[in-house]
Amino acid sequence: MDGKNSKPRLFTKKLKVFSNQILSSPAMHTFCRSFLFLLLPALAQAQYITHGPVTGAVTPTSARIYLRSLSPASIVLQADSNPAFTNPLSFNGQTIAENDTSAILFLTGLQPGTRYHLRVWVNNQADSLQASFKTFPPEGSRTPISLAVLSCQEYGTYNTFPSLVRQNPDLVLHTGDWTYPDYQLPGDHRMDTATLKISYQRRYAEPKMPASLRRSAYDYVVDNHDGIGARTNVSYTWFERDSVSGAIRNLIGNDPTPPGAFENMMYAYQTYFPAYPLYDPNDGMYHSYRMGNIEIFFVDVRNCGNEQDSSYRFDSINQVWLWDPKPGQTLLGAKQFNWLLSGLRNSTADWKIIVSGIMFNRAFRKVAQVSLALQGLYFDAGGQSGTGFRLAHAVISNWPGYIREQDSLLNFIQQNQIRDVMVLSGHVHTNVMDDGRNAGLPELNTGPMAGTGPELTYYIDSIMGILNMGTVKDSLWNGGGQGVNNTNFKSGYGKVEIFGNDSARLCIIDEDDQIVSCMILPHSSKAPASAVAAGPACDLLGVYPNPASGEIRLSFCEAYKPGSRARYSLIDLSGKIARTFGPLRSESVSVSGLPAGKYVLFLEDGPVFSAAPFLIQR
Repeated sequence: MDGKNSKPRLFTKKLKVFSNQILSSPAMHTFCRSFLFLLLPALAQAQYITHGPVTGAVTPTSARIYLRSLSPASIVLQADSNPAFTNPLSFNGQTIAENDTSAILFLTGLQPGTRYHLRVWVNNQADSLQASFKTFPPEGSRTPISLAVLSCQEYGTYNTFPSLVRQNPDLVLHTGDWTYPDYQLPGDHRMDTATLKISYQRRYAEPKMPASLRRSAYDYVVDNHDGIGARTNVSYTWFERDSVSGAIRNLIGNDPTPPGAFENMMYAYQTYFPAYPLYDPNDGMYHSYRMGNIEIFFVDVRNCGNEQDSSYRFDSINQVWLWDPKPGQTLLGAKQFNWLLSGLRNSTADWKIIVSGIMFNRAFRKVAQVSLALQGLYFDAGGQSGTGFRLAHAVISNWPGYIREQDSLLNFIQQNQIRDVMVLSGHVHTNVMDDGRNAGLPELNTGPMAGTGPELTYYIDSIMGILNMGTVKDSLWNGGGQGVNNTNFKSGYGKVEIFGNDSARLCIIDEDDQIVSCMILPHSSKAPASAVAAGPACDLLGVYPNPASGEIRLSFCEAYKPGSRARYSLIDLSGKIARTFGPLRSESVSVSGLPAGKYVLFLEDGPVFSAAPFLIQR
């Protein structure tokens, strides 16, 4: 032993003697007993649950609860309206290794309109987590209801979740892109069961989100980044620029969905999310349920449609893409579409709410037409860059791109005099609203919950001003929101309050818990419902001759005749308005005096908005 080690060993020996003397004293015995008395409850209240509770499929008397434990375990879930758990209901379950050591427990025998507090025992050990949820009011009850609607969680501060907890909604409707596993996780998450498990773990562990999951009931259907068209091809665009002329050539591609993706996504959704019973699990995730005096129709816009790429046709003469949807193109699929129509017609609820993963606003056909007309231009707006064709492709992948289906729905609602229908939607990264005069139905479109993008509305407003198309406030989102006469580009979400059969209040709330805008929708029993009017199935067919020199003639469908409000604009591909006129005195329009080049004729006539490209040659 050398001298360097002798002193520390001697000090240790003396410390041991001193410790034994202290520990053997009566005072220390008393201290140890008190310390153990305090420590044992903490040890007994350890955290064995890693994810959850996540509450879903709530009714007035039941609910489903998702839980994931550290390892396979027996679970006892207790629910009591008294936080002291004086008379709890107990429900038994087992977390299963094959199901990512998770379980979904079915709670029954609950009282309507009641907040239930939850505690969990794992292998007879109490877990330290605290959670609660509120059962729905009885069907038909006109008790006030509070809903929140979310979309798109990618990155950012996640401060929207503390705000959401403070708002304390009865139900949270998540319209999809609940994390982005298509790029945040390696490989194709749809085809790997291990990655699918991780994707749900990530959803339930999002920064600052667990407090909301443990306070409000949730409902959810996947969108493209977290579910990504499990049975339809996913199309994308890119462009090439000519090195000499600088001309842009737009191209479309698609990623075929691999066999088995739909089945894997459906299995994971029903295993790792406490979902409502589905109308047809072999067809998609769509479902409906009553909540007091409202009925919710949550549609699946990703798994049931087809023929998205048939929206476009390449015009080899003018070397441009045209928007030309083909017959048979569908967003919802025949079974889901008929289910929705039947549900709306037969509903006895005061309010009917369609929840959609993508934007509904019919007026965005105008934005798509303008974007297609300017498809040869490069832009950088709203945090996104690309050509006008990319923006058109993004818009047309929403409801406005499925003209026949959207108009059929609007006409059905009008013909059957179905009142008080609204849409809650996501996907487009815009927290905005419309009372139905532009959108076709009252709509609150929300997103991102955590990310970037609300500035897109602001830039669209700027472009519309340049093209003399009015403002976003006038012709797209009259209920306001982020980017509508403001530069609030923060993350946010939507809140909907239902006040019996009197009115509904829809609000946009940002991540700082500040109300951006609100609008009131009177119930039809109190005031006339917003007009629901669909445009004709066919309007402007095109212009001829093409190429033209002195004049062009306009060709219209037989079912459409331009009205006195019809206005026309000629725009070149730089975005400059060359000429405006209207209404027409004849079907001929002079283009003499205009420089040779590519142009687009725009027609705007109430709900009708069409565009026809043509070429002027000299």
